[in-house]
Amino acid sequence: MRDVIAFSQRNYDIRIYHLTHFNRNEVVHDFAKETIAWSRDFAYLASRDVIAASIRMLLKRPRVLGRMIRDILVGCRRDPVMMLKSLFILPKSLRIAEDIREWGGDHVHAAYAGHPATCAWIVRRATGVPFSVSCHAHDIFETQALLSTKLPEADFVRTISEYNRRYILRHVPALASKPPVIIHVGAFLESITPSTLYPSDRLHVLYVGSLEYRKGVDVLLRALSQARLGEWRLDILGGGPERSRLEALSADLGLTDRVTFHGAQPNERVAKAMSQASVMVVPSRIGPRNQTEGLPTVIVEAFAHERPVIASRLTGIPEIVVDGVTGWLFEVDDVSGLARSLEEVQSNPQEARRRATRGRDLVVSEFDQSKNAGALLSMIDSFVEARRWE
Repeated sequence: MRDVIAFSQRNYDIRIYHLTHFNRNEVVHDFAKETIAWSRDFAYLASRDVIAASIRMLLKRPRVLGRMIRDILVGCRRDPVMMLKSLFILPKSLRIAEDIREWGGDHVHAAYAGHPATCAWIVRRATGVPFSVSCHAHDIFETQALLSTKLPEADFVRTISEYNRRYILRHVPALASKPPVIIHVGAFLESITPSTLYPSDRLHVLYVGSLEYRKGVDVLLRALSQARLGEWRLDILGGGPERSRLEALSADLGLTDRVTFHGAQPNERVAKAMSQASVMVVPSRIGPRNQTEGLPTVIVEAFAHERPVIASRLTGIPEIVVDGVTGWLFEVDDVSGLARSLEEVQSNPQEARRRATRGRDLVVSEFDQSKNAGALLSMIDSFVEARRWE
């Protein structure tokens, strides 16, 4: 979404296609509300226009459609769930392809390597409109089905960390001749003024993210119950399926009076919480189906606010939270290690601020969203321009 906003600020005409129906119950951050007007949605199958688009493809380009189906079946042969989902979005993707052709779109960017990239690949096969892909986290970690088919057909593949780049090349060796380009997901630094004020009466710990097993919030609660911190409080911003279990764990550990579950919050509320925190904790682990982090945006945002960060040593996280330099790392699921890091932040606030300042410097250097979105857009532009001269 941050990339899309940056593109619009450069006066590009943009359409957003929903593969799942837009959920009006979700929180829409203020900075993203304007994008609702750019969105397009179609039925999966049960509509005349989607059925008509599929029939037209079958009648006019049956071989192309047959090869798509064949490649989906072969590419997903070890992952039947992914196979069924890919076939399920095929009719809708064909309708999106027609809409893009009628609109005159020059390029499709798939925000993730899973179903968005499958849709973009279908659009290219159906219309010739080229595409690119961004790879983040569980879109490549959870399953590699179809990646070897669709990623080599992209103009380019963008990813967000060196860890991801190596991972993709291991699983899609055909990309060795045009390896993924690292462009970080960043923060809009011009809208963030770091606060020099830190809570003085007690340690104010902050967690921001969904409440899922893979996020490791239970590790944070157990660490807080062990750590010798004096006065402290924990604010948890985010919702999810683990909330009831985590609230029960908090009560079992005797932490109810110090822990507040705020639920999902808009971006503006999250920014305020970061500016008032003593330390941000990111205790992630690997969850079911290999779901895990890529390089969490909340870390970038915390450093943009010049706040100390403690995080688990996982995937691309050490590329931004450099242990002993920009923050603290602990091993995944190491409750005692996290407790020790919290105690260090509490006992040495000057060092915490020094590391937070270095984190801010790193974000300014490598995670400026405006610059990074510009780099992504420049790559798209270069391929579009090259085709115009062909």
